[in-house]
Amino acid sequence: MRRTLIWLALSSCLVLVSHTVAADDDVQQPAPPKKRAVTVTIYPILVQAPIFGANVDLPSIGGGGGGGGGESGDQSGSTDTSLNAAYMTGATVEADRWFAEILALWANVSANHPTPRVAVTSDVHSVSGRAGVRLFKGVSATVGFRYMSANLDATLTLPNLGITLEGTTKPSLWDPLIGADWRADFGDKWTVNAYFQGGGFGVGTDVDLAGDAHANWHVTRHVDLRFGYTVLHFKMTVADVHIGSFQRTLIATQTLQGPDVGLGIVF
Repeated sequence: MRRTLIWLALSSCLVLVSHTVAADDDVQQPAPPKKRAVTVTIYPILVQAPIFGANVDLPSIGGGGGGGGGESGDQSGSTDTSLNAAYMTGATVEADRWFAEILALWANVSANHPTPRVAVTSDVHSVSGRAGVRLFKGVSATVGFRYMSANLDATLTLPNLGITLEGTTKPSLWDPLIGADWRADFGDKWTVNAYFQGGGFGVGTDVDLAGDAHANWHVTRHVDLRFGYTVLHFKMTVADVHIGSFQRTLIATQTLQGPDVGLGIVF
């Protein structure tokens, strides 16, 4: 009887120890974190209400010298801001450590200033793409490009001199871009994203700067609503622009900024 009791006690201790070790193993070796699945979001509708402003340098068309009556030196003017509309579409592919995005923009905007009288009409088409690799805590380094076609009409009227300068040009430019991106999830319903990128470097435009901050509300598993604010600023120098009957260099600086709202389809 005593021997039987001893064996029962030892068996119980062994069972208890084995369960304790197994429990410790479960605690010390947690399951590996679940990697984020690759998601594709298509934005068939993205509408922006840009606040548009521009500065245009229109060079002299006069003969100068001793002819008299011709203006000397370049002329420039800045427009007042004007509220217009822009339309965009795009797509984003996102994984655990990387993402890629492409965005197309069309904006037909105009603005003017009364004194001196400056009128600018700009029909901008652009396609931009970027890709990023996450470094830490949602922060990514990005590289990208922007193709831009801008149909620019600018008029500067100088009533004191009785002169009206007009310039029309339609450059098509490619810009290399580098930047940084930050993304974070807030619960299951919200994702916040902000980025900045810059480029141009004289390859296409002289300066190309863009920034965006937006929040995605995950309405359902396959539908997102996007609310944000976008800024695009660029400066370009275009040679051989027709100013009256002459050809001169035109320098244009434009800024498009404003709130945007869109619908995303998630796959």
